Amino acid sequence: MKIRYFLSTILLLSLFMHLSVQWIIPFCETTSSYWYFANKRKISSNAKVLVLGDSQIVSGVTPDLIAEIEGVKADEVLYFPKPSQQPEGILADSLEVVREFPKLNRVYVNLSPLNTSKNSVTDANRQLFFSFGNFSLNTLTHPLLRKAYFSNLTDLSWKWIIEIFPFFGLSSNLNRLVYDPIAQSDIPRRKQEFRYIKESMETSQGSWVWKSIGDDPTLDELEEFPSNSSQILAGRRDLSIRIWLDFLQLWNQQNVEVIFLRIPFSPKMEKDILKTKANLVADEFFKTITSDTNQTKVTVFDFKSVFLEDYQYFGDLTHLNQKGRDALSKILKKKLFDHTHSSSEGM
Repeated sequence: MKIRYFLSTILLLSLFMHLSVQWIIPFCETTSSYWYFANKRKISSNAKVLVLGDSQIVSGVTPDLIAEIEGVKADEVLYFPKPSQQPEGILADSLEVVREFPKLNRVYVNLSPLNTSKNSVTDANRQLFFSFGNFSLNTLTHPLLRKAYFSNLTDLSWKWIIEIFPFFGLSSNLNRLVYDPIAQSDIPRRKQEFRYIKESMETSQGSWVWKSIGDDPTLDELEEFPSNSSQILAGRRDLSIRIWLDFLQLWNQQNVEVIFLRIPFSPKMEKDILKTKANLVADEFFKTITSDTNQTKVTVFDFKSVFLEDYQYFGDLTHLNQKGRDALSKILKKKLFDHTHSSSEGM
């Protein structure tokens, strides 16, 4: 009798959390809200082009732009980026869609020092996966994904607990609301961002100028970027490189072209990255894959130096604003249109 009562309580508690979590998400920080809605994207079975990556893609590249460049309909672009995304998430998403969308012929993805090094974004991605990521069989059976997400039984148990009791996945957000005055004062803006993210998912698959709530955020040119702050990005995360190579192998086996984009960071950050040589790992990776005769369907477009004096194009240190998105769109059209159409003719 006691066991039945206990199991009933657990079931009701889990049901309550799953039904009420939607009312708590508006109080969460931006990235959590985005990941929550990312699972609710409308997906077309006619997809021909896949877009993956992090918030630089979310803020800088729209599905409509890719559709125009590729000469396809907007609903034939599968737009899957997520903020703080890392190569393990990109590979996991690829494994999920590779067999479901046989018409795919090209994949766009961004690569930068943020997803070739071990840094705070790596840890954030792992937590976001536990809180909101799809608990797929691939994350357990693929050796690299298992190493990234479930290196021990504790990690696996924690993911199961969050799947059953989703409030645990929001604990970091909720705890800060209790003790952090800054988080408390940020609640009105979080609610606005929640609405804008929701709208972006419904109308443009999640393409959204980062942190925009009807305005066009602009980086202050006088904002300080402490010297050598990008030093941490100069390190090489071996697991990331191995996953990137596995990602390329997966799509190469499907005869699908992969186009890597290096989207620019803000001027001071890019200049600091040059000083700390944080680009070396990504640049070496690009050099390796483009010189590999086995990687015949890989192309790299590097735009890290295009806006080194254009502060007005950035909403913050790492994201383009609407002006920057428009400016990058013109460059992308010029660089990519001829490439994509010449590639199509050669198929």
